[in-house]
Amino acid sequence: MIVKKRKVPLAIRKIRALACRLPPNHPKIPLIMNDLKKREAGYKGECSIDFPLSFLEPKSYFIFHDLRLQDQSRFFQLDTLLISKKYALIIEVKNILVAIYFDPHFNQLIRTIEGKETAFPDSIIQVSRQES
Repeated sequence: MIVKKRKVPLAIRKIRALACRLPPNHPKIPLIMNDLKKREAGYKGECSIDFPLSFLEPKSYFIFHDLRLQDQSRFFQLDTLLISKKYALIIEVKNILVAIYFDPHFNQLIRTIEGKETAFPDSIIQVSRQES
């Protein structure tokens, strides 16, 4: 059963509202639209897990989407937390449509687009941190 439903993130709603209110020739429009595009792609990726999760027996699983938790002094966010009687599963979704490589030496995720490499924090380390 879905305990916490997924909603369009507040940041996306704010950026959409801002984009509608700015004049089309505003110098920050390209920057704002690029940020919106990235955030919407991430949200779309998070939503993509909903279909496979819909096949789970609702009485056997608790599903929490976009869960914000706190440890001793910090807050952190989980895309989806799936809880059953036997385990808890953290699901961290990345919406990347190109080649990626997990570099264990430098603990980063490398995305390659048209020969250009971009490094991101390693998602495996992110989930390990969330687990602890």
